[in-house]
This record gives sequence, structure tokens and C-alpha cells, in this order.
Amino acid sequence: MISLLACTWLIAEPVNAQQEAQTITPTAQLAIELPVVAVRTTRVYLQLKPTALADLLEEHMPVFASNAEAQVVTPSFLRKLQKDASAILATEGYFSPQIVFEKNADETRLEVKIDAGKRTVIKEVVFNLTGSLMANVRAQKPAAVEHYERLVKEWGLPRGAAFRQSDWSQSKTAILESLRSLTYAGATLVDSRANIDAETDTAVLELDIDSGAEFFFGDLQVSGLDRYPLWLIDRFNPPKNGQPYSSSQLLDFQRALQNSAYFSTVALNVEPEESKASALPIELTLHERQTRDLGFGTGYSSSTGFRTEMSYRDRNIANRVWDLRGAIRLEQKRQLSYADVFLPPQDQHRLDSFGVLFDRLNVEGLLQTRSAVGVKRTTTHGKLEQSLGLNYTQEKVVENDGSSQELQRKSRALVGSVGWIWRDVDDIFAPRQGQRAQLELAFSDKALISDQRFVRLYTKYQYWFPVGQRDSILLRTEFGKVFSNGDGGIPENYLFRTGGSTTVRGFAYQSLGVKSGEAVLGGQVMAASSIEYVHWRNESLGVAAFVDVGDAAKDWRSLDSKQSIGFGARIKTPAGPIALDLAYGRQVRKARLDISIAIAF
Repeated sequence: MISLLACTWLIAEPVNAQQEAQTITPTAQLAIELPVVAVRTTRVYLQLKPTALADLLEEHMPVFASNAEAQVVTPSFLRKLQKDASAILATEGYFSPQIVFEKNADETRLEVKIDAGKRTVIKEVVFNLTGSLMANVRAQKPAAVEHYERLVKEWGLPRGAAFRQSDWSQSKTAILESLRSLTYAGATLVDSRANIDAETDTAVLELDIDSGAEFFFGDLQVSGLDRYPLWLIDRFNPPKNGQPYSSSQLLDFQRALQNSAYFSTVALNVEPEESKASALPIELTLHERQTRDLGFGTGYSSSTGFRTEMSYRDRNIANRVWDLRGAIRLEQKRQLSYADVFLPPQDQHRLDSFGVLFDRLNVEGLLQTRSAVGVKRTTTHGKLEQSLGLNYTQEKVVENDGSSQELQRKSRALVGSVGWIWRDVDDIFAPRQGQRAQLELAFSDKALISDQRFVRLYTKYQYWFPVGQRDSILLRTEFGKVFSNGDGGIPENYLFRTGGSTTVRGFAYQSLGVKSGEAVLGGQVMAASSIEYVHWRNESLGVAAFVDVGDAAKDWRSLDSKQSIGFGARIKTPAGPIALDLAYGRQVRKARLDISIAIAF
């Protein structure tokens, strides 16, 4: 016995939370008359044109799943199946589907054949705009005309586009947010209609929007300040009284305060009441950080061994709101102490600092003792960060040349530097998609209390692109070059050595450079690159496979790229992934475990 039913079904778009009117232009509907079907269990199968919609129906209608149980096919079951399928197809713009049910002879298989038909396209979009914006447009005010034209241009469902319920909802939300974000903070969507003509497969969209009044910033009302002075808030570029309202300006101001050293929580509140449109008050509620912090920590690095650390921070030195950050770190192969003072920002984009450093490093037969003092200015504009610096370094190097005697040399340099970092990533701490580029230039001259004239160039580029739902591939390349008449008199810190957990894995930390007896010295050239694939098994644990290539040498002719291959584990933490890598260095013919773990308490 074969039972056939063909019908056309129209579903009106559901009313949203704003109770908007939704008009559907109807076509002829067929009454459904179904024969009585004997009670049997039947498996249901789907055939759909276009096939791209099959996943959508299977996702929302369990009866079509491959592991679905057999069904008792009754007239009410068929009506519900037809209604649900039609409603889901309507959300994708298919309002005239042809649905046919076919049973096989022994009634063990029910095939649901659906031809979705033509997809509805947008015939026309009508914006019925009222309020101050439209009045300003009629008055030909340039800012209002530009704003209106941008709204129309950025509308998400233009003429000729396919109608989808999700796009329709998102476009309405977007146009309202665009109005509210700039000047018209009280804008409302009064009504919206999607008039569907299923006979011609077209839609006419209408929106009634009231922009409301123009809003301007009023006074900044600050609460929660106790430890720090009120003038500090002005350094973060707050909105000024009388400026046109802008939500992006408020967010930038809030973000700058939140990212500063002084506040743990920053809350902004505005109430866009039309009676306050000419001077909209801004309520700023702050929770201050403690003025002083003392911290202790311990950890381990495959580069410099076990370590212990004590850190101190004072955010208000001499009641000048100068931010002191200092630490003493003791490691097996390195001992380091530093103190940096960050001045209150002149604006939200610029940060000035000065500091001192003492560093003792003993790796690969080279004992370096370095002291330095410097000043730095960091400026941020969007994704680009620029730094300007001036550093004076004194260094003593003791070299083990394999004999009973040790070679010693001293150097000093006054170095000016400029650098740029450009970031465009989805997550600064754990990127999965995006890119990062870095360029640094440093220069020194004998005429300015330096032992050698040199120019140092360093550049690095990283690119992440996602694979599947969680995985990613990382490409990294970097190189450096020191231009000088000789390497004598140049502090090791401005030469190049490589090898270790973040460079060429499988080789010891800073073991790739210029060999001199038992020691490895810095070279004037360096190049390295890697490719890494990371597969995340869940939200916090992943595995990686990688290939690294790189070396540092006296010149390009002496450069002999070393290669390594390996695999490792990745563990996500709030500060970024912890990496544990086992790499085999081809030239040294042995495997090495590179690990970097830090535990603070």
C-alpha cells in the first residue's frame, strides 16, 4: 500500500520579544485529507532538494536522524512532520516547499521527499525614520546625512539578498545598535514587517525607527576614589562635557582604566533619558587596587633551571602615582634583579617608564654580568604598538675557552632603539587565528660613550590559522642582523644566540651561536623558523607536533641551519598555554625535553 500526499504549507514568522507586526502575503493553501493508516512502526528517511538544507532539518527534527527509532505513522504524525519541516525551511527563506510522503509495500519505510522550491529574495527595503536624525537629514547637516547613508549602506539584508530569519533579526539589532552607538543613544525600533509574497518568492522589508533626540556628554560623576587623586582619571581621556555621545569612546575610556595599574573594577553607567539629552551624566564607579603588593613564587624552566622569586609593587611612590615594579629572581643558571618605574599616562595611548637592571647569566661556557639603566616610551594606536628607548649597558663576559685560563672582556654601549609590534589575533594569550609582526632597530656610536658603533635589526612574524573546530597551525619566522665593523665592544645582549624552548627546540638554551672553545658567543646574524600543528582534545588539553630550523653565526656564510622535529603537550592557563615539548635535534643526535612551568603563591 502506498499513501501519497503533496501540499504547499506557509508559516508566518513568529512575533519577537518586541511584539513586532509580521505580515505574510498568503498563497492558496490545500486542506489536508489523510487516509487512515494501520498502526505499524516505520523508519523515516529524508530526501531533500537542495541537499544543503538536510543537515538543518536533521539537527532540529530528531525523526530524521540516522539512529532515530521507528515511528507509528498516523495522520497527526504526518501533519506535525509537515508543519515542523515547513517552519524550519521558512527560517531559511523557503516558503513554498513541496512535501511528499511515500511508503514502501510492507510499510517499513517512509520516505519524506521535500522540494524546498525557490528561496525568497529581498525585493525592497523601506526605512521609515523619525526623530532628530531625520530632521537633521532634511536640514542637510553633513554629520546626519553621513550617518543616515552609513545606516542604509551597512544594512545586512539589501535588495537581491536571500531572506533568512536569523539575518533579518541580526540586521534589525545591528541598525539599532549603530544608531545608539553614536549620538542617538535613545533610538528605538517601533515596528518591523517582513511582507512575504510566496507566489513571486520575494519579500518587502519595512522598519519604523525613531532615532530620538541627539545626546551629548555631561559631567563625569566619579565614586570609589580613595587612594589615588581625581586628576589621574583625566589622564585616561574621559569624554568631555558637550561632546556628542559615542559608546565606542566610553568603551575605550573604560578599557584604558581597566587595563591600568590602579583599578581592579571599572563600571560605567549612562541612562539615555531624553530630558537629559543635552548633558547626559556619566556615572563612573571604581574599585581601587591595593597600593602595595608583595609576592613570592617558584618555578622551573628547562633553559635556566629551578627558580625562586620575590616581587614588590608600589603604585603610588611619594604620592605621585608612580608605579614601581621590582623583583629579585634566583635561578640555577641566572640571577636577576630589576626595578622599573611607570609614570602616570599622559593619555590613554602613551606610557613612559625608566628603570635599572642587574643580570648574571651562566650558560654554554659564557658567564655574563650585566648592569643597565634605561628609559622607554610606549605608544599604542589600535593594533599597533610603538616603543622608543634609550639604554646604557655595562657588561663583563668571562669565557671558558677549554684551557685552564679564562678570557675576560668588558664592553659598554649607549643604545637608542625603536620598535613596532602589530597584533591582529583572536586571543592575545592563546591565539588560534591571526598574525603578529615585530620589528626592532637599535643603534650605538663610539662618539656617545660606547665601545663600538653598530646597528641591530631584528624582525619576527607569526601566523596562526584555524583548522576544524579547535585545531590550529602556527608558522613562525625570525631573523636578525648586526651591522658593524667588528663584534668587539658590542655587549652580548645585542648579539644573537638561539636554541631552547621558544626558538629551536631540541638544542640547549642559547647553544647555537659562534663556538669559541667550550663557550658559545653571540653572532652578528640569526635566522630561525618553525611550523607547528596543535590539536586540542578538549578546552584545556592539547597535543602538538612541530619542526624547527635555525642558527646564529658570525656572518651569513657561516650560518648552518640546525633542524629539529618533535611533539609535545599544551595545557591552557589564564596566562596562556604551558608547553612541554620533546624534540630531537638532528645535528646533536639526541632528544631534549623543553619545559616552561611557573607556579606562583
